Amino acid sequence: MKFNPYVTTLVIGWIALLAVVSSEAQETPTRSIVEIGENLYRAQNNIHYTVFLVTEEGIVLADPINTDFSVWLKNELAERFDVPVRYVLYSHHHSDHASGGAVFRDSALFVSHENSVRGLELGPSDTPLEGDAAAMDANGDGRLQRGETSGFRESLFDLFDFDEDGEISGAESARGPANDVVVPDLTYKDRMTITLGGKDVELIYAGAVTHSDDLSIIRFPGARVMFGTDFVVGRQVPGWPVGRGLLDAWINAIRLAEALEYEVFAPGHGVVGTKANVAANRHYLEELRDAVASGIAAGASLEEMQNTILMESYQNWARYDQVHRRNVEGMYVMLTE
Repeated sequence: MKFNPYVTTLVIGWIALLAVVSSEAQETPTRSIVEIGENLYRAQNNIHYTVFLVTEEGIVLADPINTDFSVWLKNELAERFDVPVRYVLYSHHHSDHASGGAVFRDSALFVSHENSVRGLELGPSDTPLEGDAAAMDANGDGRLQRGETSGFRESLFDLFDFDEDGEISGAESARGPANDVVVPDLTYKDRMTITLGGKDVELIYAGAVTHSDDLSIIRFPGARVMFGTDFVVGRQVPGWPVGRGLLDAWINAIRLAEALEYEVFAPGHGVVGTKANVAANRHYLEELRDAVASGIAAGASLEEMQNTILMESYQNWARYDQVHRRNVEGMYVMLTE
């Protein structure tokens, strides 16, 4: 089968959102705002984090996360700083990071990598179902009814069903599961600098094939802080997709993040750390690759490797029990396909 990074990205996003819908379904979400640099703050919504820079001319906000959080955050910003959000910078198009932006549409311009547009705007009405979505179309009518998507939670189906007609069209499937999103006003290809109130914020493209094909690294030079999400996490075992070329691209993206100038790493998931914590993501993937390659060379089975490649130095990281064994399998598949 020919590897298609965009289809892979869509599938990854759907699977990730299934976990998010479950984990974030709390009556009282955990929320906080903490200063992590000069006039730079980190805001929490359960397991998701974003950052925002306050200037005398307004606020530069990264991911809006979701609508409920954005409404809460907008009220908090008004009470604490009394200046509007002037820019919203998407790290990427996945709905658990990009949803809710419409809350700030009255005052803000939206910025992203150019590839994010495809994941945020609704395409032509004749857009066909593709990939796994097409395979779900049991009656062959070119649309997905709720009964054909038994693998999805009902709330995920509703996020896809943008026009609320009880069906998922090809255009809705391609756009992905999101709500209250805003298509970017400004896009960039390699790098872009946003300036507000005399403060610069940089967006740097992480590369074509990592967690998605539109990831932006967001750097705040004045505060010496880098915000990155999903392809780098803070003391948390990274999950990564299977497919030729993905591992090298992922490692290269991390190396790019390591080469930038900053002191504080503020991840979209996990704890705040330093550049060393960014490098630790790469070390995990490289050590896993080498260990699985050695196991294959020695003739070990997948089950044997899952039982012996424990990488104890990472056992105290979040999600180790949920993700590491699966990562061994993913690496094995990639190296033997």
